[in-house]
Amino acid sequence: MKYLLVLAIIISLNSDALFAQSRKTIRVKAGDDIAQTYSKQGFYRLPNFSKATLHFKTGSKNDGILFNYSIISGNMQFIGPKGDTLEMGGTASIDSITFPGTVFYNNDGFQEVAARVGSFRLLKKVNIRMQSENIGAYGQPNPTSSIVNYTNYFSGTNVYNLTINQDIIIVETIIWSFMDAANATYKPSKATLLQSLPADKKAVAEAYLQKNKVNFDKEKDLLALMNELNK
Repeated sequence: MKYLLVLAIIISLNSDALFAQSRKTIRVKAGDDIAQTYSKQGFYRLPNFSKATLHFKTGSKNDGILFNYSIISGNMQFIGPKGDTLEMGGTASIDSITFPGTVFYNNDGFQEVAARVGSFRLLKKVNIRMQSENIGAYGQPNPTSSIVNYTNYFSGTNVYNLTINQDIIIVETIIWSFMDAANATYKPSKATLLQSLPADKKAVAEAYLQKNKVNFDKEKDLLALMNELNK
């Protein structure tokens, strides 16, 4: 099933510095499949649409619908009654969506639980931007930093009709958050860590931070910290 997806992709290397995040880049050669180069499941978080439970802020829940998280649109998608792939709307009443093995909280968009220590959770939100490179003389890439608007058809995990004769650089950024027992979120730092942790874990965190230099913007450091807290 194909539907029109308009991607307005703003190319700005400096804007990312405003957020606490990890970043990596992936180069896609002209003519290659962009989605499959990004990951085996394309621009979806899960390999397949899976049954999930919707938890509403009222405390009620609904399950049995097939969902998947679309990284490129930054929203949940679901399989409708006619078998169509649809974008999720009206999310203000939703607290979280639980899949087998992972949970997404609805907090300024859907954020996935990367790790947890009891009621304390590390959340992540993946964003994607694409920077085009014109192919110049002798087949050499010629980077451009202009604003690029793509109008494409998106089907499953494939994106079609991108500008030909261009290499694409996928810029993936992961924005990190701490979530406490009351579901309040904070930008990761030593202060917010100690503020959000259960009382029995604060001493463990302080001892770890005294012995280890933790960069609260780096995935490796954050996951190592969470692993230590879970011991």
